[in-house]
Amino acid sequence: MKILLIQPNTRYCFNGQVNALVPVGLLYLAGALRRAGFTEVGLVDARVERLNRKELAARIKAFAPDLAGVTGMSLDSSEVFMAARLAKENAPGCRVVLGGPFPTSSPAEALACPHTDFAVIGEGERALCELAAALASGADTSGIAGCLARGPAGSAAPVPAAIIEDIGSIARPAWDLPLLDKYFTTWTRHAMNPFPRSERTLPLVTSRGCPYNCVYCHNIFGKKARLRAPEDVLDELELLVRKYGAEEIEIIDDIFNIDLDRAKRICDGIVERGLKINLCFPNGLRADRMDEELVRKMKAAGTNLVFYAVESASPRLQRLIKKNLDLDKTAAMVRFTAAQGITVGGFFMLGFPGETARELLATAGYARKLPFHFASFFYVSPRPGTELFDLTAKRITTGGKANYFKFSDNFSAVPAWLFPLLADWADYSFYLRPLQLVRMFRAIPNKLYVLKVLLRYKLLGGWS
Repeated sequence: MKILLIQPNTRYCFNGQVNALVPVGLLYLAGALRRAGFTEVGLVDARVERLNRKELAARIKAFAPDLAGVTGMSLDSSEVFMAARLAKENAPGCRVVLGGPFPTSSPAEALACPHTDFAVIGEGERALCELAAALASGADTSGIAGCLARGPAGSAAPVPAAIIEDIGSIARPAWDLPLLDKYFTTWTRHAMNPFPRSERTLPLVTSRGCPYNCVYCHNIFGKKARLRAPEDVLDELELLVRKYGAEEIEIIDDIFNIDLDRAKRICDGIVERGLKINLCFPNGLRADRMDEELVRKMKAAGTNLVFYAVESASPRLQRLIKKNLDLDKTAAMVRFTAAQGITVGGFFMLGFPGETARELLATAGYARKLPFHFASFFYVSPRPGTELFDLTAKRITTGGKANYFKFSDNFSAVPAWLFPLLADWADYSFYLRPLQLVRMFRAIPNKLYVLKVLLRYKLLGGWS
């Protein structure tokens, strides 16, 4: 059986910079399929190759898959559906399975696509391998945990996703499958970290799941944190450095520091193995789960950037969104991290249900008074499958596909005409300070990379 994994070109549905991050999720699936005995596995990342639909169709036709797996976010759903259509039209008899955040949060919508045969929800390694095996042998596909089949009306009886308890048992990503030089040499942004030290950046996953219950968060990997052993993490990290030439590793876990002892052992292991590598944590850590010893060890291991996810400086809103962050400890850890010479970024969300102007301004003030080098202020955009989506469903006009950077629906207590003005003010008041501009400029380690990305975006817009 020939299996083709597809990352659609999201430039068709997202008007802004597209991040062509190495699709580590698809690489995990490819690794699992290979271990299961499927030797003809291909991968197409239409973002990094900047493939238009005609070119993607040609690639699908040339590979002639029996099974095509398409991944995507909720915002990418239109292009996910297009890729499914192209697979059906250019590979006769091909079966199409959708996976990733979009079908996990909106399985009914995913299965409504007439070009879709199956949807995998949650972790896909076991479900996809079982599906491929069943299709190859002509066996019944019903009952595969985490796999939904499209019925006559696009509906399907839900099958609970199976949680893989021992994530150390999962096959390593098929790092040899993509041509990594495409990611290392492109002018397109290809890292979660907006300011990497090196363009030779690769992602690394060391854990899955998060035990916290924040109402805005997707629940793709479940609410139980499952952690890879430090030695397993270090072995893969060394592989990426020694064999694939990575000069920077970005750890993209939901919560890398949930187990402080494990996090410290990983940092110590990097030093002990003599791995000269830049580390960054662009996905947002909980600052109140940090301690000074871990920060020092992270610095010794090569960490150059950490983003802390704060969301709101309002204790009331912290309780409402069930994040319950200790804001005082967070402030102390931001100061300590910056004092160790690590660049610090902050994530903030504006527009939670009932948020007042005073609370919004307090969040902006919290960001300004702390030594953050960068701050990202996002509009609250509830996603299907989250508790926040259920709380705000009657006021959502975008179907859960709003852009985090553009004002759409107003859930706050601030008048709709005033809210975006205050949100813009939060941004401008943080950055348009002379000393802050100097601090930010000095904190950018690879100014040429940033210049190239900005120039390409200026010249090519959404096709950058």
